[in-house]
Amino acid sequence: MRTALEKVRDAPQSTKARILATAEQVFAARGFAGASTREIASQAGVNISSLHYHWESKETLYRAVFEGIYQRILELARSTIPEDLGDRRIDRTAVEHSMEVLFDFFADNPDVAKLLLRRYIENEAEPADIESEVLVPAWKIFDGWIEERGGKSVAGLDVPLFMLTMYIVSMSLVLDSRQATMLIDGRIDDAATRDRVRRFVTGLAPTLLGMRARRST
Repeated sequence: MRTALEKVRDAPQSTKARILATAEQVFAARGFAGASTREIASQAGVNISSLHYHWESKETLYRAVFEGIYQRILELARSTIPEDLGDRRIDRTAVEHSMEVLFDFFADNPDVAKLLLRRYIENEAEPADIESEVLVPAWKIFDGWIEERGGKSVAGLDVPLFMLTMYIVSMSLVLDSRQATMLIDGRIDDAATRDRVRRFVTGLAPTLLGMRARRST
């Protein structure tokens, strides 16, 4: 039997998918406690009965939003890792490419970044299984990739802290907060500023991993 997210993926124009996309926006703006299924239904252009027909409860919808986000992130990360590496290790170029792809994902989807940061900062109590059943399993996959392919660069590295650092930096820099736009004198929707921030973020990961900068030619 197909899961709810598989149904959404198979039918991206469906009512079910529209409700999920709207829920992502509302949860990003209001958090779990502040959002209501009535508001989500109204913004999605459906009645409340239709919302509950497609998604059992607010908790079910909230969990599906996070599952969908982490599936997208994992697929993006997986797509940046060459399939023909064999026994070779990921080099600086590969790390920079992965970070560039992930940065652009957050920059193109600011509601995702806002939602993940809100969950992290506000420490929402419910649904309590988001971290244990959605976030942690996804992060363990990233852990495995880094430790398996990192070679000497990750020897002795506190991988969870490295991942958390890149996670927070990447998301916080794309949200055009008042402080960020003033300090960097620009917004992410400006091409030059976005390129500047992207280059910083993509260069930060291999630097933290102790990888040497590429020689200029």
